Amino acid sequence: MSPYPLSEKIKPILAFLLAWAFLNVLMNIKYPAQQLHLLTLLKVSPEVLGMMMIPLAATCLGLRFHPVLYLPLTAFVIFLRLFRIGDILVPMFFFRPFNLLLDAQFVPDLIHLLYTTFSLKTFTLYSILAVILLAGISAGIWLSFKSIHNFLAYHRNRRVALGLVAASLVVLSYLPDNLIRFPGSFLAKGFFPRVVEEFNFMVHIKDHRARQLGVMENTMKTGGQIPSSLDKLHGANVFIFFVESYGHTIFADQRHFPKIEPVLNAIERNLNSREFLVCSTFFSSPTYGGTSWLAHATLAGGVKLSSHMHYNLMITSQAKTIAHYFNQAGYRTISAMPGTQWPWPQGDFFGYRKKYYAWNFDYKGPMYGWSTMPDQYVLDYIYRQEIQSRTQPLFIEFILVTSHAPFHRQPPYLKDWSRIGAGEIYHQMEAVTFLPQMAMWQPLHMSSRPLPISS
Repeated sequence: MSPYPLSEKIKPILAFLLAWAFLNVLMNIKYPAQQLHLLTLLKVSPEVLGMMMIPLAATCLGLRFHPVLYLPLTAFVIFLRLFRIGDILVPMFFFRPFNLLLDAQFVPDLIHLLYTTFSLKTFTLYSILAVILLAGISAGIWLSFKSIHNFLAYHRNRRVALGLVAASLVVLSYLPDNLIRFPGSFLAKGFFPRVVEEFNFMVHIKDHRARQLGVMENTMKTGGQIPSSLDKLHGANVFIFFVESYGHTIFADQRHFPKIEPVLNAIERNLNSREFLVCSTFFSSPTYGGTSWLAHATLAGGVKLSSHMHYNLMITSQAKTIAHYFNQAGYRTISAMPGTQWPWPQGDFFGYRKKYYAWNFDYKGPMYGWSTMPDQYVLDYIYRQEIQSRTQPLFIEFILVTSHAPFHRQPPYLKDWSRIGAGEIYHQMEAVTFLPQMAMWQPLHMSSRPLPISS
């Protein structure tokens, strides 16, 4: 009779199976995409199956469970989990493939965006929860590998593990269709080839840069042969406004267009009454859902920039930007970028004679989440500083920020522009607030008029 009760024999097997199941679930979660079938979480992950070879080899060599081996393995599992989140999230929200090298650079910007968008209390709470979750997952991975290693340390258990895998594959393949079974194949679809693809991109980054640089040089050469005289403007002012996050969807989506159509009609009537004509069309933006500077630089340089690598190549090239041609035509060129909050020497590439960044606007009012100041204040300030007292034709690029969705706190509109001043008035006015999670943006509060100012 065995000196060990049956329960003591079953416990190590259960611990092994639970550890394997935990790793499979961790790898198979499709967050932030929707998980159509919960049973797919328990499919055998090829990535986990591959990593199981490490404790199997370690135990066959008689090695004990040691941090030197399993700390890197735990870190690798966390990396794979984060990689898969990025590989799902970026195509879902930005309509482009995830690029590990280029997109990893924006993690600090993402943290800053969350910090300025949420209240300090909410940001702190979510940060603490994220740290706790990461620590819990790390501990779960560590304990899972420890359980697996300890189980496989015994030769008979290694045979049991291989037998369980083989038996499962055989049994599941013969289950009738009317019984509960995993949707599709028993083996989950792996994503490790995508990881290899991204590291292959890093290894051959010089080749990718060289090819894109060749495309840019050909485009610039073609552009240099196009006549660039601005004489037909007859010295008229030219203003370019980037109004973020609003594009073709306003016209194509019936949830949006009925709300914006009366405003557009009113603008058209207003312009017609002043003998202006309107001509509009759609451009295909090189970016979607973020990295709007790619669109700004594409318009400025005439070369389509679909990634940050392309952008960096552009701003270190000899390309002539749109401001260059206006400078040659005798214009005073101005860039108004209230969202730029740190020194940005790369901005010299675009050739503007005068650049207004966040600290140049003398703004004394509150911030509105990520937005440093109201768009109305930006327009008023540039008007007072540049347009009102102009002595030469102007070319001004406005990159607006508070019109940007999905930021849920926005400044109210001031009908009397003379009250804007240095922006102190906004401290005494309630913000227009929205629920960010709502599919249709409906204001929760909109002040119909500003609060009275004490003398």
